[in-house]
Amino acid sequence: MDLFTHALLPYLLASSLGWEKRWIAALVLGGIAPDLDVLLSWAGSILPEQLLLVHRGITHSLFFGPLFGLLVLYLATLPQIRRLWGRLNYLDLEFSSRSLGLVWTGVGLHLLLDYATTRGVPLFYPWQFMRYSADLFYQIEPAVMAAAILMLAVLLRHSLASEQKKRLLVIFLVFLILVAGIRMEGRTAAEEEFSGRNASIYPLAGLLSWAALEDEGGFYQISGYDLLKGTVSAGPKYPKLRVSSRLKEAEEALTAAEGLFQVKIFRWRSYAVAINASYSGNGSWDIQYYDPLVLAQRDGSWSLLRPPSSRYGSVKVAVQDGLARVAE
Repeated sequence: MDLFTHALLPYLLASSLGWEKRWIAALVLGGIAPDLDVLLSWAGSILPEQLLLVHRGITHSLFFGPLFGLLVLYLATLPQIRRLWGRLNYLDLEFSSRSLGLVWTGVGLHLLLDYATTRGVPLFYPWQFMRYSADLFYQIEPAVMAAAILMLAVLLRHSLASEQKKRLLVIFLVFLILVAGIRMEGRTAAEEEFSGRNASIYPLAGLLSWAALEDEGGFYQISGYDLLKGTVSAGPKYPKLRVSSRLKEAEEALTAAEGLFQVKIFRWRSYAVAINASYSGNGSWDIQYYDPLVLAQRDGSWSLLRPPSSRYGSVKVAVQDGLARVAE
């Protein structure tokens, strides 16, 4: 889910109960703490990939999420940081057992929301690297994010009483349930449409749009499903491995490329991975790892919202005489 929703939901829950500002602040802090992993991502390229120092990585597990919440609360209550909060005239965080319990509750709510979205979270890391996902909502559900932004704007513009915030909470929860209901109906219909085919079903950014990723042996077939029309749109087909020539040498180059941190993390994040490998002479190979579903969203006419750039959903590797590096 988006950061606005992660902040809004715990805020409305706590405010509607008439809690003190310090307890509201602790719950909200826990609600957004796991996404502060973006501040750690810089270290991901210089430390082992097993640490999962990437977005929706180490801080999104049932073990490390609470530990990270503890660290964030401690830092937020340091005297130097508290002076910054004081200028906001709202946040009055304290380091106490009750505050920590509320931070952990917020972290749990965050993990639950992200679990409901596609790509999911590594709940049982470090014991398992697998990402768990209900694949119900899109990674950032546009309709939910728009509603969250609208409600936050109302809260910033108007000073609302506890009862009014409770009404906002009910409205937001009803809207969230309505969107979930539409998504569940779409998922069920898409699964029935692709029944008997080796297909995985994923939500797209459009509320009524779904994608099917079919494994056809040596190829991935991408298709779109529209709940409103009840129709399937055939998308592109991608070979799992495309090699221009020199298959044996290509396998050696791929072995070198597979050792890169960026490739390992890309495989961990992706819906599926396909590879293009081309020989450019003098012992040099250009290898592109790409996610066929993301590429189809970018290039296909059936996808409502597309990834922002050609680099999204792929990583390019150059291999020269057995040495691999990520290409710009």
